[in-house]
Amino acid sequence: MTDRPIPSDTHDGPRALAHDEWPLLNRLVSDVFRPEMFHDYPQLFNEANRSNLRVIRNGDHLATHVGIVVRPATLLGCTVTVASMGAVATAKEARGRGWGSACVQDAFDQAAAQGAHLMYISGGRDLYVRVGCRPVGCDRRYEITTGSVAAEQLRRAHVHVTPAGPDDIDALAAIHATEPVRFVRPREDWVRAMDCGIVMNTPSDFWAVRGAHGPVAYLVVHRPDRLRNRPVDAPRLVRPVEVGGDREAVAAAIPALLDHYGAAAAEVHVVATDASLAARLDSVGAPWHAQPTSGTVRVIDFPGLMERLRPLLAGRIGEATVSGLTFHADERPGSARGGFTVRDGTASVRIASHGDLGPWLFGTPDTLAPTVTGDHDLAAVLRKALPLPTLWYGVNYV
Repeated sequence: MTDRPIPSDTHDGPRALAHDEWPLLNRLVSDVFRPEMFHDYPQLFNEANRSNLRVIRNGDHLATHVGIVVRPATLLGCTVTVASMGAVATAKEARGRGWGSACVQDAFDQAAAQGAHLMYISGGRDLYVRVGCRPVGCDRRYEITTGSVAAEQLRRAHVHVTPAGPDDIDALAAIHATEPVRFVRPREDWVRAMDCGIVMNTPSDFWAVRGAHGPVAYLVVHRPDRLRNRPVDAPRLVRPVEVGGDREAVAAAIPALLDHYGAAAAEVHVVATDASLAARLDSVGAPWHAQPTSGTVRVIDFPGLMERLRPLLAGRIGEATVSGLTFHADERPGSARGGFTVRDGTASVRIASHGDLGPWLFGTPDTLAPTVTGDHDLAAVLRKALPLPTLWYGVNYV
């Protein structure tokens, strides 16, 4: 993909969805995905977000769509801006013309114009890989089987797990706001998620773990009988897709939910920065394997991202060291081209492409390190500051 516009013929775009084109967009995403898309992704498909729904029109129909939602996020105390991309669709008769690639680049440009530092993409198609989007993160996926020693050791008789509804949004939002790595979520996102009942592409239930004075933790769980891409006769599986609050309470909720759903096992994704939940599950011997975060990630604005993260870097390698670092990109924010440089005086480290940059910054379960060239001493110092925290979508999946 290049940043050059695609050749002109009868099409119009990439551009924002026009106010009278909602029926055309509904037809496109319904044909490519499923008719419930507008219902299932209210964070994406709403009038306030219309400028972030990027389309190409060809004649009397929309040929291509790429949607983004832009939100603040906090990474261990540092605030960054993150765009999430989803519902990438091209009509069957319009494929092979480069319109999908053009619309994806337009979405990166739109995100850059809004000050986004990162793009999270809910997929790993070649369309994204070609422009440097990569799986990143050093997370863990634990498995806890019903009746196992691990499940029984997690069980706590005093833990009360009950359904959470709209009246609990304020309490759940307050718990979420204490999470050290999270999307900074407006209340509307909670309301929309509970109203549609879809989280991370699957019908989901909201559960509160209640203490004497209200919820102390929560879990959002895919409904075991509605999991996508599983045989109908497969054993039931409890899959928490967002957790928050007291990790002892979160862990104790797992056997309670196994009982409630009559499930054979639970799969629990634990992000690399969640040492408390990992330690609790490790303490009962729950097996795990390494996993990246959901989807793929690409950096939009490398210098801007690293400036925002200076306090985090200083905490890891010292303020004196970090104060001398400068961060550079060959191309403008949003561009798919060029490489990246970190300098400290006359010493420099070079990252050749987006495809190397994401895994270098955020880590990967793979043992192969991305290619970094330049000053070995500076590279060794920077390795001590990495990997950076990765976000888990949860309710913010689009």
